[in-house]
Amino acid sequence: MQERRLAKNTTYFTAALTFQKILAFVYFWFISNSLMPGQLGQYVFALSFTTLFSIFVDLGLSPVLTREASKDGQKANDFLRSVIALKIPLGILTLLAAWIFINISGKPPEVRLLVYLASFVMLLDSFSLSFWVIFRARHNLKYESINTILVQIIIFTLGIIALKTTGQVKHLIVALLGASLFNFLFSASLLKLKLRFRLWPKWNSEIVSYFIKIIPAFALAGIFVKIYNTSDSVLLSYLADDEAVGFFAIPAKVVYAFQQVIPAAFAAVIFPAFSYYHCNSKELLGQTFIKAFRYLVIISLPLSLALVTLSAPIINLLWPEYQTIIPTFMIMSLAIPFIFLAFPTGYLLNACDRQKNTTLNRGLITALAVILNIILIPQYTFFGAGITFLVTNLILLFLDFIWVRKIIALSLNKLLLIVGKSLLATAIMIIFILILENYFSLLLLIPISALVYFTVLLLVKGFNFSELKLSKS
Repeated sequence: MQERRLAKNTTYFTAALTFQKILAFVYFWFISNSLMPGQLGQYVFALSFTTLFSIFVDLGLSPVLTREASKDGQKANDFLRSVIALKIPLGILTLLAAWIFINISGKPPEVRLLVYLASFVMLLDSFSLSFWVIFRARHNLKYESINTILVQIIIFTLGIIALKTTGQVKHLIVALLGASLFNFLFSASLLKLKLRFRLWPKWNSEIVSYFIKIIPAFALAGIFVKIYNTSDSVLLSYLADDEAVGFFAIPAKVVYAFQQVIPAAFAAVIFPAFSYYHCNSKELLGQTFIKAFRYLVIISLPLSLALVTLSAPIINLLWPEYQTIIPTFMIMSLAIPFIFLAFPTGYLLNACDRQKNTTLNRGLITALAVILNIILIPQYTFFGAGITFLVTNLILLFLDFIWVRKIIALSLNKLLLIVGKSLLATAIMIIFILILENYFSLLLLIPISALVYFTVLLLVKGFNFSELKLSKS
């Protein structure tokens, strides 16, 4: 029953994220072809800058809330009210810190205004995340899936109107702000109406003390992840220019979009499941991890290598003015399997009270990312940031597996067999792509390639139709 619920939640959320990311991709394509690279760079910088500060609003409270609410649903409302009571002062201090820093950083007034607006997006999204965490802890992602679609429709609609009427970057941030406000109000309303939760902040000393005791490792891990995810764009802005940020944003957006469709959907579902199984069934914990690993390998390997193979046609079709980013696009696409697989490894460690290991690993690769970017960006600009992206994601997965093997029994031969079957199917798919790319358009080549891949995978027994039936149940 638990496995069926896991599959159903994954299906719901994956479908919603797929729709959302397709619409988000179309939206990004539209604005990236409507704005100059420098304007696009300012837009991305403002969002990256505020994302960097967002961890100080949350400080690891959301993963802690997910874990504790999964373990004890009766106290979930008390946990949430205490989290709200903690986040209010943290949010105010974070806003002030972000505003002070951007004012002393030497950025022009128009960029500072973008950061002011984006900081309110950051604040609303942080509270909304805590609200949705409660539904995740109850293994109910139906409402969040609906919300995910609605929020992206709002962003798309308001953003297109802004571009068509004013063409100003600040109004694109206002579109995000409107969507974030809807997200906040919708999630809060559902907690009130569906779960009868009280949302007025309550400082429960016992809960707050317990949370403060366990959040440092989660907070540090979150800080490292935020620095890692945003340092490239921020450092590009300061060590190169806003135009370089705009060029880097395109391959980064493509990779990030795929990252947020499949592994993010799995993460929302498997983290509560990992937490539950850690307390109740070590056998199911290991089985769930292996299934997540296999699904993500099956999806990520062909996706990564297909993007590398088709990078030039993709850029020619979608961003003909951005030919210079093709090498960066290729090298960042190679990182996709490592990014996908680091989701279940990281969440397994957190769910099994190994957050210190998660923190250590992400601290190491964050330091490495900053160092490599400082070395490579002045010489290679956005291509240097792409090299850093690939190297650090590969190392992160390797470090995670060192600790995962101490928690669950992993058969190296079994994992290699999963990867080997997928690689074989991917290699045959790539051969078909190289043969057919001169005879079919990109839109036809993609589904043909996917059909070839899954046909070969079925033949080598790397996948079977019973898994599809499970996902629908």
